[in-house]
Amino acid sequence: MGEPQQVSALPLPPMQYIKEYTDENIRKNLAPKPPPPIKDNYMMFGNQFQCDDLIIRPLENQGIERLHPLQFDHKKELRKLNISILVNFLDMLDILIKSPGSIKREEKLEDLKLLFVHLHHLINEYRPHQARETLRVMMEVQKRQRLETAERFQKHLERVVEMIQSCLASLPDDLPQLEGGVMKFKSEPMDADESSSCVGHAELQAESSTSKSKPVLDKDAVMCSIIDEMTNERP
Repeated sequence: MGEPQQVSALPLPPMQYIKEYTDENIRKNLAPKPPPPIKDNYMMFGNQFQCDDLIIRPLENQGIERLHPLQFDHKKELRKLNISILVNFLDMLDILIKSPGSIKREEKLEDLKLLFVHLHHLINEYRPHQARETLRVMMEVQKRQRLETAERFQKHLERVVEMIQSCLASLPDDLPQLEGGVMKFKSEPMDADESSSCVGHAELQAESSTSKSKPVLDKDAVMCSIIDEMTNERP
């Protein structure tokens, strides 16, 4: 036996319309245009609606009898409706046991239907509050994520500053410095023997300096290379 096929609870997509929205038709402006907005009234699920109707219409506008007053507590009324539905369901079972063909069965069905309609209506009146709360929670999550990101960035910044300060403290003080594009070395007083030896090695130093293709970096250049290496590493 083959594998059981999964059946979707949703209706099939309108393939006769989807096939018209190809890339070529859209590029050539041949795809069907969207329907114009409804201005007067429309039918949905067999009921007629007006465009200017409220999102949650009152029960009176739907032709339904109101069981609760205009000013009421939603929690108390929902609790009452829940208890009423349970009591009427038990009464319905009692009627089905004693006299299934009685007319009271239809009356009890209508009572249960009216109670469920009121329960659904009161729940729908909480939808705007639910939407606001959902948006508030989303914004709080985004705020917390951004604060955590800023805190991690601040920690990494402090770590980088400490590493730079430690590197600066570990650098020697006799590094050559650039002044006007010319390398300037720190000079120290020398003895007579050292001065004579330096004169003797002047030519060798000149040859070695000309053979070097890259000059010695100054302190700022050394720090730039250190920072480049630190940025390449993962935190």
